[in-house]
Amino acid sequence: MTRCPTHPGVVFRVTILEEHGISVTKAAKALGLSRTTMSNFCNGHTPCTPEIAQRIALSIESNVAVWINLQANYDAWFAENREKPHVEKLLITAA
Repeated sequence: MTRCPTHPGVVFRVTILEEHGISVTKAAKALGLSRTTMSNFCNGHTPCTPEIAQRIALSIESNVAVWINLQANYDAWFAENREKPHVEKLLITAA
């Protein structure tokens, strides 16, 4: 994948909040999160933790795995595309 996947918070903001006219403040209250936490998440500054994924899934009748997988894809892209550290190869032989 050449393009960085969209952060799950941005996906949530665009597809749920903006599409349905819901403010970050209202979403934060509904999900039981602080407005700061919700804002940071929706702007891609903090990850989608399992707790946030569960709260979103319960609030919109979604699946926790969807949000966890969005975060995993986002994290994996950065791991694959950042500077590679120097490591030594492990030689694994068949027993």
